[in-house]
Amino acid sequence: MKRTAIILFVLVSVFAFTSFRKATKPADDTTTVKWYTIEEAVALNKKEKRKIFMDVYTGWCGWCKVMDKNTFANPVIAAYMNKNYYPVKFDAESRDTINFNGQQFINDGPPGRGTHQFAGVVLQNRLSYPSFVFIDETLLNFTIMQGYQKPEEFEPYLHYYAENKQKTVQYDEYVKTFKSELPK
Repeated sequence: MKRTAIILFVLVSVFAFTSFRKATKPADDTTTVKWYTIEEAVALNKKEKRKIFMDVYTGWCGWCKVMDKNTFANPVIAAYMNKNYYPVKFDAESRDTINFNGQQFINDGPPGRGTHQFAGVVLQNRLSYPSFVFIDETLLNFTIMQGYQKPEEFEPYLHYYAENKQKTVQYDEYVKTFKSELPK
């Protein structure tokens, strides 16, 4: 009887806590990145053309977790990503089947450490984590960026690719005139 009461109390507490959290978070929250699967991002891109930003990570990658905590959790970064990209979070060791541009990709490696074929393709087999891939609206052109980025380092890259500046100016020149929206 006592054990049943404790279990019931825990379940009610968890339900109340999660209900409260959902009720207090605005539906149009722009302070956190709205992550999609690659399939969802491609489907959204068909309706409204927008670049796709892909975070390629693994569960064991420490710097990936720091990137989530420090950079992607930054409200300025999150708002810009949500407005200008379809952000995708992709686990490079996922066991999911991915369909992209008419091709099917799987992870046929050993469980727990096998690399997904899709990660190999989008990273051109330069498997390092965290890695980021900027995919243009045509879904044909990929730009790869690797390594942990602080918000102030990452923000100019987001703008550079979202605004197609890579087509007209070298990044080193662009960053000299870039005006950050991050608080000082």
